[in-house]
Order: sequence, then structure tokens, then C-alpha cells
Amino acid sequence: MRSPNEMKKKRKESEASERSNWPEVSRSHYSLERGSRFNKRCREDGVATVPTRGASSLLTAARGLKRKIGCIDDATRMGRSVRIEDDYVIGGSTIGQGKFGSVTVCRARAGGVEYACKTLRKGEETVHREVEIMQHVSGHPGVVTLKAVYEDAECWHLVMELCSGGRLVDKMREGPCSEHVAAGILKEVMVVVKYCHDMGVVHRDIKPENVLITGTGKIKLADFGLAIRICEGKLTRDRCLGDRFG
Repeated sequence: MRSPNEMKKKRKESEASERSNWPEVSRSHYSLERGSRFNKRCREDGVATVPTRGASSLLTAARGLKRKIGCIDDATRMGRSVRIEDDYVIGGSTIGQGKFGSVTVCRARAGGVEYACKTLRKGEETVHREVEIMQHVSGHPGVVTLKAVYEDAECWHLVMELCSGGRLVDKMREGPCSEHVAAGILKEVMVVVKYCHDMGVVHRDIKPENVLITGTGKIKLADFGLAIRICEGKLTRDRCLGDRFG
């Protein structure tokens, strides 16, 4: 029969092994309580303040990235005449496939950094809406970062950060995790969902397939193809086609 010390040592070894296989429970996102104070201050300032990517705590307005609602970066604006081939080497391996397009790996001509390129065929209202919503919510540390937007006669090309850790659903298939790890992941996802709602966006397709993991183990919400914009005080009446909720 094992002594209490031996059992405690065995439990710590088991937890350490589990942490190496699952995303680290991030402490970078502010808590829901602090988020409420943060949102109150933003309403008083009349702006939506997006914390700097990777921020370890709730930043002051002076140190954070202050973004007026609807304001987007030049590189992610629609209607630019720059071609994606001018800035990126495209045609890499396919890492995702959807109803309206695909996701491939591309590489920046300047620097050689790899990104994910989501190519969406024009013609569907949902495609144009996805581009607009990605412009609107990108910048939060829990949302896949939109780097640039390009378009040609047939398609939109969304260049986004490459989450090399894969999808949460693939981690789930590798084996179970502890209640502590699961609670941490769920908390991070809910903080991002709340941020989207505060920005007037409902994702409507929250599921492990759409939760990505970066190379450092951070959680990122992706695929806003079914997302819609909402107005405060109004109910959503569109039929949701997603597998989950949010």
C-alpha cells in the first residue's frame, strides 16, 4: 500500500503529463468580473477598447489599443487594389475546407512568416458578412487575428494568424483532460463569446472544431461564417444552422 506522500507524488506526475498534452490554462484573458468594469469604462469613454494582444491583465485605456467601433486597419480594408500574390506566396497545403471556400497555408514574401489564408468565393451574402465581422472583432487575444484582406474578381482572401496547435476537437480525441483544464478552456471561450456579444456579434457556431490552439497553447475562436451582427435590445430571429450555440 502506497504512503500518502507517494500517492501525492504520483498525482503530480499525472497532472504534469496531462498539461503537456493539453493547452495551458491561460491567465492572459481578464476575468468576467474585471471584464464588467472594463466594459463600463469603455461605455463611459464611448469606445470599444481592445486589449493589446497577449496582454497579461486588464490594461488601462492609455496602454491598450483604443479602437473606435467600426474602425479597422488599412491592411484589412475592402476594395484595396493590392493583389495577394504581391505580398504572399500562396498555394500551400490545405488545412481546412468549408461550404464557401478553403483554408491554406501561405507565406509572407517579406520575412517568410507562415499564415493561414482563407479563400471565400464571392456571390453569397454570408461571405461578405464574414469578412466584415472579422474586420470588426479581430484584435482581441481570443479571436484569430486578421492580418490582411485581398479580393479579386471571384474571391476574397483573408490572411490570418496560423494556429499551429490545431483544433480543440483534435486534442479532445487524443484523450480526456482534468476538470481544471476543461474549466479553464471553457472560461476562455466564454470570455471571447462575451466580447463578441459586447461588440454586437453573435457567432452562432461555437464548437470544438472552431476553437483553435496557437503554438504557445492559447485558445482562439475562429470561423465566423455563420455569425451575424445584432442590435442592443433586439432578438435574433434568423434560423441558426450551426452545430452548437453562441
